[in-house]
Amino acid sequence: MVVWKMAIVVAGSALALAACGSSSGDNGGTSACTPKGGTASGTASQVVKINPDPNTVGKFDPATVTVTKGQTVEWDWIDNGAQHSVTSDDTTTFDSGLCSAGTKFFVTFSTAGDFKYHCTIHAAMTGDIKVS
Repeated sequence: MVVWKMAIVVAGSALALAACGSSSGDNGGTSACTPKGGTASGTASQVVKINPDPNTVGKFDPATVTVTKGQTVEWDWIDNGAQHSVTSDDTTTFDSGLCSAGTKFFVTFSTAGDFKYHCTIHAAMTGDIKVS
């Protein structure tokens, strides 16, 4: 009896996880990936990869990028193990929403400044875009 209960829990969990990780659209992202302040396509001057990291669940690589006004930064989701977001610390400049591996997110920076960002569900994942 206990074995059947465990099997049902495992099967239900697998279905729930499969639904969360399902992809749609050409960019491979999930339906939860709803970008604001950026786009799902573009031409990048710099690329940041969102990689798995056993110490922090994930990491932005490189964590700091420098561009000039008018240039575009692209984030590429590589990590297959978890969803991540790219969210400006002020939460209004840009936000990719939670996305999965295969997604791309582009932001063009039109003003100079220091734009710090993070993953909304993994506090140790932080990054910085320096625009001159």
